[in-house]
Amino acid sequence: MACCCGLGLVACQDWRDRVSPEVVARDPEQVLLEGVEPTIWTEGGHVIALSPRAQYRVTGYVVEISRQLLDEWDFVVPLDVALVWGPAADPEVLKGVQFHLTSRYLSFRTKRGELIGRLRGHVSNNHLIPKSPEIADVLDDLEIGDLVTLEGQLVDLEIKSPKGHLRHRNKSSLSRDDDGSGACEQLWVEQVTIGPGG
Repeated sequence: MACCCGLGLVACQDWRDRVSPEVVARDPEQVLLEGVEPTIWTEGGHVIALSPRAQYRVTGYVVEISRQLLDEWDFVVPLDVALVWGPAADPEVLKGVQFHLTSRYLSFRTKRGELIGRLRGHVSNNHLIPKSPEIADVLDDLEIGDLVTLEGQLVDLEIKSPKGHLRHRNKSSLSRDDDGSGACEQLWVEQVTIGPGG
């Protein structure tokens, strides 16, 4: 919730009142990739490998963010951001839903069952891997209610020990209609644009 003070008065406005559904009416754009070599680097004593699966671009409103105590691999994937677009990005829908993001999982609760259909296929939990410190700095500024465009590659992640032992593996979803474990988009963020929340 954003609060503004002026002339001794406090006026608070729910960010959901400022959402403009027409700005995020389009579904994410995805183009499958083949034969692209993995991006590999060493960090924290581990070998990190990102295998590109699709070029990806999504514009949506931020409904939840998780930055702390994600898991032991958050030095690679430091941020989870839940986005809505299309029919889900309607002020009346958003006011009827509570989103919760913890331990890499997004859940939502509503007392209005008819809203579930508006959410299906139009909400995503994005595990974000910034391509550079500059991208990381911009992502650090994200807040709930922000309008954001993320561009980059959906990637599968492997983390190995210096001796080559697999320590962690996570695949990116390539569908907006799945749910549960494995349904998150894992995005190597190459560009991010934050606009006003409506």
